[in-house]
Amino acid sequence: MARIDTEWLALRAGIKPGIRVTADVTSAPGIAERYQRLGCSVVMTHGRVGLERRPRVLIYIGATPQAASSLRAAEAHLLDPKTTPREQAFFTREFGLRLGYPGCCIDAFAERTRRGGGHLRDGDRDRHDPDYVHVHDAWVARPDWRLNNLLLNHHLRLISFAPCRFDCASALAQAQAIHRLVAAAAPAHLPVLEDRLRRPLLIASDGARAWVRFAAGKLTAAEAPHALEGPPDPVDLARAPAWPGAEFTADGRVQARGDPPPRLLDFAAVR
Repeated sequence: MARIDTEWLALRAGIKPGIRVTADVTSAPGIAERYQRLGCSVVMTHGRVGLERRPRVLIYIGATPQAASSLRAAEAHLLDPKTTPREQAFFTREFGLRLGYPGCCIDAFAERTRRGGGHLRDGDRDRHDPDYVHVHDAWVARPDWRLNNLLLNHHLRLISFAPCRFDCASALAQAQAIHRLVAAAAPAHLPVLEDRLRRPLLIASDGARAWVRFAAGKLTAAEAPHALEGPPDPVDLARAPAWPGAEFTADGRVQARGDPPPRLLDFAAVR
């Protein structure tokens, strides 16, 4: 089943003023051309992104030329190695606003940026996977599955940003609007996407993750997440057999499986 481009649906509907896509030099021209054929304005640049600072082509897509150009201008400061952590936080907010993210979620992401990528607290020396740090900050007992942004690498998502909490009302309003767009544009796709987003998810401090089942405070089964098409991540696949049998606390901390402990999000709790 072909995956649905939720970012494009949100842009077309006016929910988002712009989007940013990263690609390698081979695929970037085709992506840019596709969005231009859809009537979007597109600008591109090169930069190093992610914790590994890999060189990528950055594609900024907007409903207007101004929207696309303002995205590129805002992220230029984030790509500059001379930008201080405090400045990074400021321009992170500017970039997020231009992408149409809720202000509270932008502020939470900017705060994580200010204290340094991968740090759980100010002054920490150890770095952890950014998604794990996000879960540490945003964890709630009843996370809403529509806010599950932890499977982006598998192209399983409604939203593309990190909610400040996994029950954030502003983030949920945007997710619900996109859910309605997917229901209208790809009704056959929706049940599959919902099924995967609703599954309880475990994430370790190194970013390894698993879909899990549990009973009476203990994990009973684990499976490596996988896209609608394609194999699971090899690391997730290798780690999956180690999770069953682990106990977890009321705040989702999985015991005796690492320090800091993996966290469990029960996305099945909200129907």
